[in-house]
Amino acid sequence: MTVTEASPCLRRLAKASNMTPKRLSDAVSVAGTRRTTDGYLVVEAYAARSGIQLYNASELGLADRDDVVRVYRPEDEVRDPHSLSTFSHAPVTLGHPTENVTKDNWKDLAKGEVSTEATWDGNKIKLPLIIKDAAAIAAIESGVREQSAGYNSALHIQDGVTPAGEP
Repeated sequence: MTVTEASPCLRRLAKASNMTPKRLSDAVSVAGTRRTTDGYLVVEAYAARSGIQLYNASELGLADRDDVVRVYRPEDEVRDPHSLSTFSHAPVTLGHPTENVTKDNWKDLAKGEVSTEATWDGNKIKLPLIIKDAAAIAAIESGVREQSAGYNSALHIQDGVTPAGEP
Protein backbone atom coordinates (compact mmCIF):
# COMPACT_ATOMS: atom_id res chain seq x y z
CA MET A 1 0.00 0.00 0.00
CA THR A 2 1.28 3.45 -0.86
CA VAL A 3 0.33 6.85 0.48
CA THR A 4 1.32 9.45 -2.09
CA GLU A 5 2.50 12.82 -0.82
CA ALA A 6 2.69 15.48 -3.51
CA SER A 7 4.51 18.32 -1.84
CA PRO A 8 4.39 21.56 -3.83
CA CYS A 9 6.96 22.96 -1.40
CA LEU A 10 9.47 20.26 -2.37
CA ARG A 11 8.83 20.78 -6.07
CA ARG A 12 9.51 24.53 -5.68
CA LEU A 13 12.66 23.80 -3.67
CA ALA A 14 13.91 21.38 -6.30
CA LYS A 15 13.28 23.85 -9.10
CA ALA A 16 14.96 26.73 -7.24
CA SER A 17 18.03 24.71 -6.27
CA ASN A 18 18.42 22.66 -9.46
CA MET A 19 17.73 19.45 -7.52
CA THR A 20 15.69 16.72 -9.14
CA PRO A 21 12.51 15.67 -7.38
CA LYS A 22 12.55 11.93 -6.70
CA ARG A 23 9.69 9.62 -5.87
CA LEU A 24 10.63 7.58 -2.81
CA SER A 25 9.03 4.92 -0.65
CA ASP A 26 9.37 4.50 3.08
CA ALA A 27 8.14 1.53 5.11
CA VAL A 28 4.83 2.08 6.89
CA SER A 29 3.78 0.02 9.88
CA VAL A 30 0.15 -0.50 10.82
CA ALA A 31 -0.57 0.04 14.51
CA GLY A 32 -4.30 -0.62 14.67
CA THR A 33 -7.45 -1.09 12.62
CA ARG A 34 -11.20 -0.86 13.05
CA ARG A 35 -14.23 -1.23 10.76
CA THR A 36 -16.77 1.53 10.17
CA THR A 37 -20.49 0.74 10.10
CA ASP A 38 -20.42 0.79 6.29
CA GLY A 39 -17.52 -1.68 6.10
CA TYR A 40 -14.57 0.61 5.45
CA LEU A 41 -11.33 -0.04 7.31
CA VAL A 42 -9.79 2.73 9.42
CA VAL A 43 -6.05 2.15 9.82
CA GLU A 44 -3.57 3.88 12.08
CA ALA A 45 -0.30 3.84 10.17
CA TYR A 46 3.17 5.26 10.77
CA ALA A 47 5.24 6.51 7.84
CA ALA A 48 7.96 8.83 6.61
CA ARG A 49 10.38 8.84 9.49
CA SER A 50 13.33 11.10 10.08
CA GLY A 51 16.93 9.94 10.17
CA ILE A 52 18.80 7.75 7.70
CA GLN A 53 17.01 5.49 5.23
CA LEU A 54 18.69 3.07 2.87
CA TYR A 55 17.86 3.02 -0.85
CA ASN A 56 19.32 1.18 -3.79
CA ALA A 57 21.07 3.72 -6.03
CA SER A 58 18.73 2.72 -8.86
CA GLU A 59 15.72 3.82 -6.75
CA LEU A 60 17.22 7.30 -6.69
CA GLY A 61 17.88 7.39 -10.42
CA LEU A 62 21.64 6.99 -9.98
CA ALA A 63 22.24 4.82 -13.04
CA ASP A 64 26.03 4.98 -12.70
CA ARG A 65 25.98 3.31 -9.25
CA ASP A 66 24.86 -0.10 -8.02
CA ASP A 67 25.35 0.36 -4.28
CA VAL A 68 23.11 1.23 -1.34
CA VAL A 69 22.76 4.95 -0.68
CA ARG A 70 22.14 6.38 2.78
CA VAL A 71 19.59 9.20 2.59
CA TYR A 72 19.41 11.52 5.58
CA ARG A 73 16.08 13.20 6.31
CA PRO A 74 16.32 15.81 9.09
CA GLU A 75 13.49 15.76 11.61
CA ASP A 76 12.72 19.46 11.14
CA GLU A 77 12.04 18.85 7.43
CA VAL A 78 10.02 15.66 7.86
CA ARG A 79 7.82 17.15 10.59
CA ASP A 80 7.50 20.58 8.97
CA PRO A 81 3.81 21.63 9.25
CA HIS A 82 3.56 22.31 5.52
CA SER A 83 5.01 18.89 4.70
CA LEU A 84 2.60 17.20 7.13
CA SER A 85 -0.34 19.05 5.57
CA THR A 86 0.42 17.54 2.14
CA PHE A 87 -0.61 14.10 3.43
CA SER A 88 -4.15 15.23 4.25
CA HIS A 89 -6.59 13.40 1.95
CA ALA A 90 -3.74 11.93 -0.10
CA PRO A 91 -4.72 8.77 -2.00
CA VAL A 92 -3.74 5.32 -0.73
CA THR A 93 -2.88 2.61 -3.26
CA LEU A 94 -2.21 -1.11 -3.06
CA GLY A 95 1.38 -1.72 -4.13
CA HIS A 96 3.68 0.79 -5.80
CA PRO A 97 2.18 2.25 -8.96
CA THR A 98 4.72 3.55 -11.46
CA GLU A 99 2.86 6.82 -11.77
CA ASN A 100 1.46 9.36 -9.32
CA VAL A 101 -2.26 9.18 -8.61
CA THR A 102 -4.13 11.90 -10.49
CA LYS A 103 -7.74 12.72 -11.28
CA ASP A 104 -7.30 10.74 -14.49
CA ASN A 105 -6.17 7.45 -12.87
CA TRP A 106 -7.62 7.75 -9.36
CA LYS A 107 -10.45 5.32 -10.11
CA ASP A 108 -7.94 2.63 -11.13
CA LEU A 109 -5.25 3.19 -8.48
CA ALA A 110 -6.74 4.63 -5.27
CA LYS A 111 -7.96 2.22 -2.58
CA GLY A 112 -8.65 4.85 0.08
CA GLU A 113 -7.13 8.03 1.47
CA VAL A 114 -5.48 9.66 4.43
CA SER A 115 -8.67 10.58 6.26
CA THR A 116 -7.53 13.60 8.28
CA GLU A 117 -4.37 15.41 9.25
CA ALA A 118 -1.02 13.70 9.59
CA THR A 119 0.62 14.19 12.98
CA TRP A 120 4.16 13.79 14.32
CA ASP A 121 4.66 10.89 16.75
CA GLY A 122 8.17 10.00 17.92
CA ASN A 123 10.31 10.13 14.81
CA LYS A 124 7.52 9.16 12.37
CA ILE A 125 4.48 10.64 10.75
CA LYS A 126 1.23 9.14 12.02
CA LEU A 127 -1.38 8.75 9.28
CA PRO A 128 -5.06 8.01 9.85
CA LEU A 129 -6.04 6.04 6.73
CA ILE A 130 -9.47 4.99 5.54
CA ILE A 131 -9.40 2.04 3.14
CA LYS A 132 -12.52 1.73 0.99
CA ASP A 133 -11.58 -1.02 -1.50
CA ALA A 134 -12.62 -4.60 -0.62
CA ALA A 135 -9.41 -6.21 -1.96
CA ALA A 136 -7.19 -3.78 -0.06
CA ILE A 137 -9.22 -4.33 3.13
CA ALA A 138 -8.87 -8.10 2.71
CA ALA A 139 -5.09 -7.78 2.19
CA ILE A 140 -4.67 -5.78 5.40
CA GLU A 141 -6.98 -8.05 7.39
CA SER A 142 -5.12 -11.12 6.13
CA GLY A 143 -1.88 -9.90 7.62
CA VAL A 144 -0.33 -7.32 5.32
CA ARG A 145 1.29 -5.09 7.91
CA GLU A 146 4.31 -3.53 6.24
CA GLN A 147 3.19 -1.02 3.69
CA SER A 148 4.86 1.93 2.02
CA ALA A 149 4.39 5.66 1.88
CA GLY A 150 5.30 7.03 -1.53
CA TYR A 151 6.27 10.68 -1.65
CA ASN A 152 8.11 13.19 -3.74
CA SER A 153 11.34 14.57 -2.38
CA ALA A 154 14.06 16.89 -3.59
CA LEU A 155 17.44 15.21 -3.07
CA HIS A 156 20.85 16.79 -2.96
CA ILE A 157 23.36 13.98 -3.55
CA GLN A 158 26.54 14.63 -1.59
CA ASP A 159 28.78 13.00 0.97
CA GLY A 160 28.19 14.19 4.50
CA VAL A 161 27.73 13.45 8.19
CA THR A 162 24.49 13.88 10.16
CA PRO A 163 24.39 16.10 13.26
CA ALA A 164 24.56 12.84 15.29
CA GLY A 165 27.84 11.93 13.56
CA GLU A 166 26.50 9.23 11.22
CA PRO A 167 28.04 9.04 7.74
